Amino acid sequence: MEAGLRNRPEAADGGAAQGIDALSRLLSLFTLRTSLDIRCALAAPWVLEQPAASAGVAPYHLIVEGEAAVDTPSGERIALRAGDIVVFPQGGAHRLYAGPPEQARPLTDVPGPAPLRWVANGGDGAPTGILCGQFVFDDGARRVLQPALPAMIVVHASSRPDFAGLLALVTMLRSEADSARPGAAAVVAQLSGALFTLLLRAWLDDSPTTPGLLAVLADRRLGPALRLMLAQLDRSWLVEELAAACFMSRATFARLFRQLAGTTPLDALVQLRMTQAAQWLARDTRPIAAIGEAVGYQSEAAFSRVFKRRYGVGPGAWRRAAMAA
Repeated sequence: MEAGLRNRPEAADGGAAQGIDALSRLLSLFTLRTSLDIRCALAAPWVLEQPAASAGVAPYHLIVEGEAAVDTPSGERIALRAGDIVVFPQGGAHRLYAGPPEQARPLTDVPGPAPLRWVANGGDGAPTGILCGQFVFDDGARRVLQPALPAMIVVHASSRPDFAGLLALVTMLRSEADSARPGAAAVVAQLSGALFTLLLRAWLDDSPTTPGLLAVLADRRLGPALRLMLAQLDRSWLVEELAAACFMSRATFARLFRQLAGTTPLDALVQLRMTQAAQWLARDTRPIAAIGEAVGYQSEAAFSRVFKRRYGVGPGAWRRAAMAA
């Protein structure tokens, strides 16, 4: 058992979990950079190919006009229309297209309003407009969030009334990207930052099957346990307490949690604690012992030992490297 986990049960404070927005709390553990880089003005037939991205980078494409298609990793063709979004959380190589790919004209840079790079193919078929960008995960997100996401996420915001907010955001992004108004670059940056959270919410609404903490969060049976952890990372949770919050026996809860999360409940707790600690070490000047205590470790030595096991360096070295970056 990891240091900082207690052996005696106490009553779990379910009220603390009820009052938190678990998705926001989970995302607050990570630093996510976003960018919207390219505006494509294409005419069929066309092909937009992207090689595998660097580690921790998830490319995305917003269809803002016309239609397109994308192939899943298994070879299934998925039709896209204006308002739809496709993301590649694992950064895999991919291809979007319309019309016969073998007849597609090459893409070239063309003049267009700042702040984006504009690309066209000079075709004369049905038009398609695409906004292309990327989400860049920090170290914590690469360890916890990215593995919990599938190779590809497609959100058909165009055909889902409950995704009206996401569709409105896409419309605003297009408006700002296509304009040369003062502050357009800042507006695009802020809107694209909100895009990831809305995409994640939409994906979670469809009950994800990729193992990981996001799947646990979306699961009605196990979600209460993760919400409790997020509400009180400093509490020395027992598996029995978490199981009781889910109205399960300890054995059933532990088995189902491992199946859905790909890890044990207590290892998930340690993972969340260390992610929070790494963020705090990089951002504030509290003593290492204080940060360790804030994530549930009464002993600085125990905290440092667990942190080094997870990150390969101690908290002090991690802080120095983060401050120097």
